[in-house]
Amino acid sequence: MSLRIYETDPDAAPKPKRSFASDTVGRFRSGRMVGRRPESLNEWRVTSGDPEVADAIVQLFGGVAEEWETTGEDALEVLTRAKAVGIIIDGPKSIAADMRMYANNQLFHHCDGVEYLSPEEKRGTACGCPRVLRERKQYAKTGGPKPNIDMKFRLTEDPDLGVFRFVSSSWDLTAALGELERELSDIGGPARCELRIEEVSFVAKNGPAAGTTVTYNKPVVDVLGPYKTLTPATDEPPF
Repeated sequence: MSLRIYETDPDAAPKPKRSFASDTVGRFRSGRMVGRRPESLNEWRVTSGDPEVADAIVQLFGGVAEEWETTGEDALEVLTRAKAVGIIIDGPKSIAADMRMYANNQLFHHCDGVEYLSPEEKRGTACGCPRVLRERKQYAKTGGPKPNIDMKFRLTEDPDLGVFRFVSSSWDLTAALGELERELSDIGGPARCELRIEEVSFVAKNGPAAGTTVTYNKPVVDVLGPYKTLTPATDEPPF
């Protein structure tokens, strides 16, 4: 005989496990395509293929869950009202970083900045990317390899909702990656962090925009400290 305690309170019943091909329940995005042009966003956009996850994001961060055109599983999007969200990162292993270049939507160049990572027959050989950072950035602007940072995390406000991803080609985040990984290693376990979109402004010194103020958004991850779960109190011992 099984317990029937959830028959009297079905809303409290454990939710069935989600059956998606991905091991994540959604993605945080800092931009979107409007027609054929990319648009940078000031608040987080979250996409998911699970209506329950999308609804939970709306409750946590505002916005409306709507369908959007995509070939992936995450057919729902929420344009939230949140610039910053609390997240839990389970150590440096939750962050993968490499350099990628695509051609006709196919991965054409895949390296770590010095050596090829794939295909297997090229792995470990020199990739030929520029050695000077300034030249790397210029090469990326003309279609060369860009950073690909893939981070997985849970939400501090609802850890049981599942694992989310954030994928970025930001050079600013790339520059901060080493310090971020060191801080996560020092904690030695799940870390309480903040993921936010930060506006940056500067006066251009060179080029056609010289003398004008340039503004753009960048993703930032701050490590706040260890993540500690609370042990729920019980009215009586389980024995």
